[in-house]
Amino acid sequence: MEGRRKELVIRTISGAVFCALTLASLIVVPDYPLPFLILFSFYLIRTNYEYLRLTMGKGKVVLKIMTLAGGICLFWGFAMFFNLTGAGMSLSDPSVTLLLLALTFVTVILPVADLFDGEKFYMSFSLSSLLYIVLPFSLLVPISTFFSGYFDGWVIASLMIIMWMGDIGAYCIGTAFGQGEHGHKLMPSVSPKKSWEGVFGALVFSIATALILRAFNLLLPAFPYWLSVLFALLVCVFSILGDLVESKLKRRFQIKDAGRIMPGHGGLLDRFDSGLLAFPVAFLFYLVLSLVAV
Repeated sequence: MEGRRKELVIRTISGAVFCALTLASLIVVPDYPLPFLILFSFYLIRTNYEYLRLTMGKGKVVLKIMTLAGGICLFWGFAMFFNLTGAGMSLSDPSVTLLLLALTFVTVILPVADLFDGEKFYMSFSLSSLLYIVLPFSLLVPISTFFSGYFDGWVIASLMIIMWMGDIGAYCIGTAFGQGEHGHKLMPSVSPKKSWEGVFGALVFSIATALILRAFNLLLPAFPYWLSVLFALLVCVFSILGDLVESKLKRRFQIKDAGRIMPGHGGLLDRFDSGLLAFPVAFLFYLVLSLVAV
């Protein structure tokens, strides 16, 4: 019992530090993107590294470095293309150069690096990291600019808060009502501890959080409240699916945590697993909404 309490305290403290640091980069100066770009560049590199280490194992250093380099080029290319760094958006701008450099990494450099880096061929893991890890992080850039045309940290912060509160709801309700013989398991073959009760808790907490954010005009201002509910519903559902996808990935490679950088949580891949599906869905939601609102 004492061990579980200590683990919960450690988990709470590390989670609070992570949330505070992330929110600070987004809302201390909500229209200044540099803190977000720097912190999330670190998040991206670390999360991508954990995925590559998980899937490739030790070694393959050259391919891993090339993959990480291509990923960060893609992220900053998005940032420059959407004017977060003050760069323009024409074909002669550095943003296009970085995006083309990222594509060069994908189509030319990565296969060559894999060719000369050991006997086994790991290109599929390298390429999948760009789709599974890098692209979702990169889509946060256009998400932040959808409604104002410039960086607004509160747009990303609201998305993150809804995801976090969904995690808290799933943990609290799932632990209280979803365990034991009376609980209803969600996908026991993938994640034995997750339950339908936890899903219900995540939905309630996510929707309630979205409504509070909307009441303070921090989420979808000038749009009806039901759109905030729909947004929270989609984010919550795909966050849960993202969590399950990473759980299956870890089960496939027979590990418990993707890393150890966050005591009580594991790695950043464990922390961002839900966002890897929720970020693209949020992007599509905002894209459709911006097209309809025009």
